[in-house]
Amino acid sequence: MELLQLDSDLDNRWSTTGVVVVDVNANGPANQANLEKGELISYVIGERTIRSTGDYKQAVKSAMKEDNNFILKLTDGREIRLAVRRSGDKAGLEVDGARVSKVTSGSPADTGNIKVGDTIQSVIDERNVQTIKDYKKALDEFAKYDSKVTFRTIELVGIKIGTVNTLGNLGDVRAVQPLTAFLENEGSTLRQPAAQALERLVALSQLNTLFQQFQQANVDELPADQLNPRQRESAEILGLLTSDLENNRVTLNDPFGTQFRHRSEALYQKITDGQMVELGQKNIKREVEPNQEIRRACISILGHLKPTSAIEDLITVMEDSMEVPGIRFKAGLALSQIGEDSVDALIAAFDRGNASVKDIAASALGNIGGNKARNMLINALKTTDNPTIKLTVADAVAKVGRSPSIEALRLQREGLPEGNGLRTFLDELQVLLFNVELKYQTHLNSENISAELRQEFKNNKIPLSQNAILSIQKKDSEWWIDDKDNKRMYIVRKEARKEEGRLNIYEPLDAQSVSYSVSN
Repeated sequence: MELLQLDSDLDNRWSTTGVVVVDVNANGPANQANLEKGELISYVIGERTIRSTGDYKQAVKSAMKEDNNFILKLTDGREIRLAVRRSGDKAGLEVDGARVSKVTSGSPADTGNIKVGDTIQSVIDERNVQTIKDYKKALDEFAKYDSKVTFRTIELVGIKIGTVNTLGNLGDVRAVQPLTAFLENEGSTLRQPAAQALERLVALSQLNTLFQQFQQANVDELPADQLNPRQRESAEILGLLTSDLENNRVTLNDPFGTQFRHRSEALYQKITDGQMVELGQKNIKREVEPNQEIRRACISILGHLKPTSAIEDLITVMEDSMEVPGIRFKAGLALSQIGEDSVDALIAAFDRGNASVKDIAASALGNIGGNKARNMLINALKTTDNPTIKLTVADAVAKVGRSPSIEALRLQREGLPEGNGLRTFLDELQVLLFNVELKYQTHLNSENISAELRQEFKNNKIPLSQNAILSIQKKDSEWWIDDKDNKRMYIVRKEARKEEGRLNIYEPLDAQSVSYSVSN
């Protein structure tokens, strides 16, 4: 079989990755798999029969090395995807020959409903192919152990896919209807690029408020401090504008950014008319939509649009043990983007869920924050026994921040012995949360943020909006600055010492310290 690798130009133009079948040799693996010229191989899948403990261990080690997940095929016909979050984590089962002899409580194997006595028929390893080297490596490894090889392919229709991708890049409201038609046509080879193009259009539509500032002023350049920082950063990532923060200037890129300010309002109105939400919800479940990239794009669409009607469907995806791990986490992220309306459903999912569900739900709750999420996470930190989940919950508590969270982390740390993995993790969090010290030469009071302090923030490129307020004064030496525009919270502490004072600034919402130096 002769293959062609997509170069960067083709990759960008066709909105896909993989290797293209240029020619098929008789009696080769491609011919046996009924591959045809012009198809794009995106995955090489190896299925290895398990006859011994050694077979199982080697097959799992090889599969987990690539992407931390694999599929067990049991003799009763079940196929169970086992995934771990971090490299080196265990799936949680032991085998004697091909028979399951032990299942660790709370492990991926346990949550996948694998039981002692189940018999493993094979281990399925799905390898994503982006280059010819990837393809050859996968085939060589599978051939060593006589694995059955199959391919996941996409028909390559380059010009059409390139056209669809261009429609998504234009940011033009007229692209929405044809892209929707492509996605809804179940027989079309353009469904995946159409879904990804719609995902981009939805992302663009959410920048309408920012681009209307340029449009209303009828300019292509504005002061950076007049713009929402998060929207500005998103627009820069999408290539719409360029920021020069040192000179407080943001300039729209020509031609896409300069054209989009004229188009953004019409696109926003079309995207938010309800059709995209309905289309997204329809295509996020594995049982309905077999293409995982379409599911991923539709979940992203729902995350941008934040419809409360999608909460239960997203919870279902998050709880689906057979779904690809990345898509389950994507569903959790979308729920966190929806925000406080998702909190009750996420708490319920955490309470009833297995370890992987708890992991995703805790992360999402940490991203959302708020009193209800914080209180639930603090309670979970006290009551959860699973060490992996405990780490995730601790990280989520740190994201929420504020003094109750900080105190909960301190108390949790005090009850752990030296050398404990969780204590080490909490020590790292505390370094990020608490250990910034610097000399101060500015003035704070309980009524407002002084001009001197604002200037220090600006001089040292620490974001602080004009609407930031002193929300809490706990004592004469501690203030809480709430910067809702930037979605940040700073704690400022002043300590009097014999020779000098020190100003400490903490940023508990992001679990990330902010530091700058101030000369005497």
